[in-house]
Amino acid sequence: MNIIMAPIPPTSLTDYQKERICFVADYVQDSTQDWLLVKRHLINAFNPPNRIHFSTRHPQTKKHFINEFDEQVINYWQTLTGIKLEVEPDKLHDPQWVYKPKGWALIKRNNEQLQTKSKQ
Repeated sequence: MNIIMAPIPPTSLTDYQKERICFVADYVQDSTQDWLLVKRHLINAFNPPNRIHFSTRHPQTKKHFINEFDEQVINYWQTLTGIKLEVEPDKLHDPQWVYKPKGWALIKRNNEQLQTKSKQ
């Protein structure tokens, strides 16, 4: 029986992760405040076992999350460079978003029509 467990982000950054963040900070410097751009450089700088800690996009909306590991990296980046990395609000996934199944509007319309016919 195979059990697949989601990776648990570390509670603090390892020395390797800090070294890779410093490496990227050396060449990015103060050219951007965009977390998504810096994240792309960091993912390329990290080895595959460390890449799994970064957040992924939401499967339906394709918008970004910021998980605990991302927040740790952003805070460490700010202590290194003095630059607070940010994400544009329209690129972040809305936590109030609700999944609507295929054909939801048609079902809603049909129910409304049935209710109006039953009232007549």
